[in-house]
Amino acid sequence: MKLYSALILSILLNQTVNAANLHELAVDAITMPAHRISMQQCGVMAPVTLYLPMAHEQQVLNNLSQWHRHPLAQFVNCFSVQTYQSEQLQCELTGSRQRMSCEWHADEDRANRVIVFVTHQQGLASSTSTQIILPVEASLSLLAHEIGHWLGLVDEYAMAPELARNFCLGRYEHDSANVVITDEKFMSEVQLQQFWRQLPWHFAVDDWRHLATEVDENRWRLGTRGSAIGLHPVATCDAVEGRYAWRPVANMTPMQYYDINQWPELYLELIAHSR
Repeated sequence: MKLYSALILSILLNQTVNAANLHELAVDAITMPAHRISMQQCGVMAPVTLYLPMAHEQQVLNNLSQWHRHPLAQFVNCFSVQTYQSEQLQCELTGSRQRMSCEWHADEDRANRVIVFVTHQQGLASSTSTQIILPVEASLSLLAHEIGHWLGLVDEYAMAPELARNFCLGRYEHDSANVVITDEKFMSEVQLQQFWRQLPWHFAVDDWRHLATEVDENRWRLGTRGSAIGLHPVATCDAVEGRYAWRPVANMTPMQYYDINQWPELYLELIAHSR
């Protein structure tokens, strides 16, 4: 309706409607925020485009109707909606975990972030820096886990070997907010103090001694005792020998099991700090 209204208004104002005008109007219509998703907050942010298979559009929109209540909605809560035909998308399973990977057969700009909902029943959800692939029946918890990657959080379960080799050896595009990697489990006092100062969650740990236990003179074993914020081992780098992964909290989080719906307040602070 916006496109037709704009054309009528243009004629009334005696403006020339040429191919360029039509293209601009069409782009405006496509990138409008999706008002069918409740309580969005767009401002000057470019919307994340949701690509929905035509036959499942309402199903996905119903699932997303409560997204505005999710803790991560304060960081990502502006969407536009596009539907697509099955022949526009070609998906395959990749990697040792058989994750979904999809390619488009359309001449459209994919520079902005998109979330593609697919009807394929096989394969795991996946994400890249600009694209998330999800099944149409995905829960808000699974969506939040994948959006967490966009916000700088990494998996806290054992990564697939092909992913772990890149991340755990330092070959990744951005710093992780929730996981740090070491190549040893012991440090000297000087090393530990320097390590403490470089932690993304340094502001939440009052004393460097909270990160380790002294086992010998000037020799500290990494790991925080109890449940205090500090340094707690996770399985992220289990596939890479000689690399150890640590997170700030002791309890399981949605980045370890996506269906855990309790997001640590510290993680929300880490996301905010990294933006």
